[in-house]
Amino acid sequence: MRIVHVSDSYLPLLGGIETQVARLARRQADAGHDVEVVTTTPGSAGAHGVTTERGRDGVVVHRVAARVPGGYPVHPRSTRHVVARLRALEADGRRPDVVHLHMGVLAPTVELALRAVTRLRLPALLTVHSVWGGWERTFAALDAATRWSAWPVQWSAVSELTADPLRRVVGRRLGATAAAERVSVLGNGIDVEAWRLPRTERGERAEGQEVHVVSATRFAPRKRVLPMLEAISAAIGEAPGGLVATIGGDGPQLAEARRFVRERGLADQVRLVGRLSPTELKRLYVRADVFVAPAVQDAFGIAALEAQAAGLAVVSRSQSGVAERLVDGRDALLVDDDAGLAGALVRLVTEPALLDSIIEHNRTAELATSWPRVLADVDEAYARAATLAR
Repeated sequence: MRIVHVSDSYLPLLGGIETQVARLARRQADAGHDVEVVTTTPGSAGAHGVTTERGRDGVVVHRVAARVPGGYPVHPRSTRHVVARLRALEADGRRPDVVHLHMGVLAPTVELALRAVTRLRLPALLTVHSVWGGWERTFAALDAATRWSAWPVQWSAVSELTADPLRRVVGRRLGATAAAERVSVLGNGIDVEAWRLPRTERGERAEGQEVHVVSATRFAPRKRVLPMLEAISAAIGEAPGGLVATIGGDGPQLAEARRFVRERGLADQVRLVGRLSPTELKRLYVRADVFVAPAVQDAFGIAALEAQAAGLAVVSRSQSGVAERLVDGRDALLVDDDAGLAGALVRLVTEPALLDSIIEHNRTAELATSWPRVLADVDEAYARAATLAR
């Protein structure tokens, strides 16, 4: 199969969309597909122009980069370049079997190129990777002007949280039944086996006998790190000597978070260790018990699900995308508010049998986020896109 991914954001940027599109493309190339990515993300800071490169993973990356203040991955003529690339492939006898477009909230290349892709009568799948929030009204207004929801596109999103607003907009024009068929959920993939880690039991760790609580996140308001630290502080107060915490990550609120730890006198119980590489995260998870996911606007929550694959119990807000893939009391504790985060941590400290049962389940359970299952779902969505194009 010939697959072309179109994404404003791509490596070497390291956000959720960038890494997920790269992982999906690599997995598809490994499966024997002919895979190309068209992106407006430059290959390095300050790079510009049109370049094509074949990575060691077998994925061809076609970059259309402009000199833009702030280094944002946008290009004023990106649609023309996307269409030119698709036509060049067809002229070369390599007409794409599907064009898979990836969208956050602001993705001008994808949003402007989508209509052109359908006019070329190419099967099109668009995946929404971000929570729309108030942007739903904007996209509904655009639909009223352009009728984009009626275009021959298979729509998808990475979670029900992100799919619901898309279904509402599509449903206004096509009806609820058609919207349910045209909007599917395509979750992100995780290399589950790579996260199946040996476990160092409590008492054999440098952290000691305490329940070890961890998280890996960006220190930004949307990720809600400060409310998480409030919950950890409350749990330490309710179960003194029962837990320690290590939080990895970087971002604009890191200094404020460090000040919080210092002012609360938590330096002996809470460590803020900065950004961790995947290898460093794995070393941390080997000696950890619980992963906390405090955000409510996470479209998917891949960090929490990688921790689940590593055998950690997850404590999550029930409103997030990650909660859709967890079962309360079986592989996680799901809570409705921040007070519940603290209560869940206390419960896992004071009910060791519950904690051990969740850990044991997560160490061995088959996960819906494994790549074979994700690739099968994507292939099914491609087939639907092809039917719509015909």
